[in-house]
Amino acid sequence: MAAKYDHIDFTPPGGVRDEAAKGLAWRDEFNRGGTAVGVARARDLSNGTNISPDTAKRMVSYFARHEVDKQGEGWSPGEDGFPSAGRIAWALWGGDPGQAWASKLTRQIDAADEERTMSNAVERRSLLIEENADAAVPLLAVEKRSIEGEDEKEYIVGYAARFGVRSLLLGDFYERIDPAAFGLVSERRGRKRKLETRALFNHDSNYPLARYPRTLSLTVDEVGLRYEFPVPDSSYGRDLANNIRDGIVLGSSFAFTVAKGGDEWAIEDGQSVRTIRSVDSLLDVGPCTYPAYGDGGLEVAQRSLEQFRQQREAVVAKRVQSAAKAAEFREYLRSHGR
Repeated sequence: MAAKYDHIDFTPPGGVRDEAAKGLAWRDEFNRGGTAVGVARARDLSNGTNISPDTAKRMVSYFARHEVDKQGEGWSPGEDGFPSAGRIAWALWGGDPGQAWASKLTRQIDAADEERTMSNAVERRSLLIEENADAAVPLLAVEKRSIEGEDEKEYIVGYAARFGVRSLLLGDFYERIDPAAFGLVSERRGRKRKLETRALFNHDSNYPLARYPRTLSLTVDEVGLRYEFPVPDSSYGRDLANNIRDGIVLGSSFAFTVAKGGDEWAIEDGQSVRTIRSVDSLLDVGPCTYPAYGDGGLEVAQRSLEQFRQQREAVVAKRVQSAAKAAEFREYLRSHGR
């Protein structure tokens, strides 16, 4: 069983085991109901044998198909023909407890699959401050602010991304971020999903710094994606502020997923360049110790690049084919004196 399902308990609960055992007893007594598959399923369930994710989904499908059997004569105690063949078969699959349990399992399975898909799509990029010394505003700093009636506070302020700046070479392509990429931040009223971005140090969930919108502020300006939050009252928060002031921590980064169709590719000066035009989710932002622009999730971009190359090859092949046909037609006309 896949490790991504390790947190799911596939052991049949007591109610499911009891119902399956009842179905087996009824089948022996009345010699009706169920199939060989149903009997095998009941034996596993009544013995408390762990089922597989595929079995859980098959159970859901079975119950959906046979829900109509509840309307038949002999389903309920006191009716003629009780227990009907349909009622016995239903029990073999775990009955109502089995239906509820299998539905719960499939929800957990689907959630795990979605999380797995999401994690495979997450990309991480970082910004090295020293490599962007031409910026008109500080790209990472600790600022002191005084608010009337309150004690002076320190804030960590940084840019997780800069717009329009071509990245360092990421393997075999470059990348830039379009100013409209972070619409999920700037277009607050039009958000399709709740924004729950965290500020983390080095993308590490063990070092939380702030959470949007409570203590983390996110804005989009002419420079890029800006974040700020008060220095946390924790040892690692204070250490981080000191390290930023001392020039030890020099980078910022962000983790994100690209919306479907949210990137575009082009050839510039003989190099492949990816432009990110729409970010679908913004998981975290924050300072980082070892910034390297493409520090995670490059396989996502590589898949997109491969699609781009295949499309270009298909276009070139079509043009070559068209040119060959045109040449053949011209040769035909020439050979026939036309």
